[in-house]
Amino acid sequence: MPCIRCGDCATVCPARLQPQQLLLDLRADQWAQAVDHGLLDCSECGRCNLACPSQIALVQRFSQAKPMLRQHQLQTQQAAAARERFEGRNARLQREAIERAQREGALAARAASSDAVAAAIERAKARRQPPKDPT
Repeated sequence: MPCIRCGDCATVCPARLQPQQLLLDLRADQWAQAVDHGLLDCSECGRCNLACPSQIALVQRFSQAKPMLRQHQLQTQQAAAARERFEGRNARLQREAIERAQREGALAARAASSDAVAAAIERAKARRQPPKDPT
């Protein structure tokens, strides 16, 4: 039978949890709310099972949910780490592209300035040399 939200499980809970709320959180895959409502504080004593008029196996659901919660938290941490690596890589590639463009711009400026210097040297050499005799 479904939970009728009678509250009998909450009155017998030694940890003062709301097992019916935890059950709703777990059925809706709302892990953060289940943690906020004290899923990890459940000692799995079994009193809520005995008090439940719908005979819902609450303790079994909670004991199954705890490893699933840990796995969900691990996946969330791994996803966050992957996102951080991805964003770091993108930032590094962008920084390297900017640095490469700056280096290429500096090389082009040097080449242009060395061409200008070479042209000035040629002009100076041309002035120093006596004119060639056409005969």
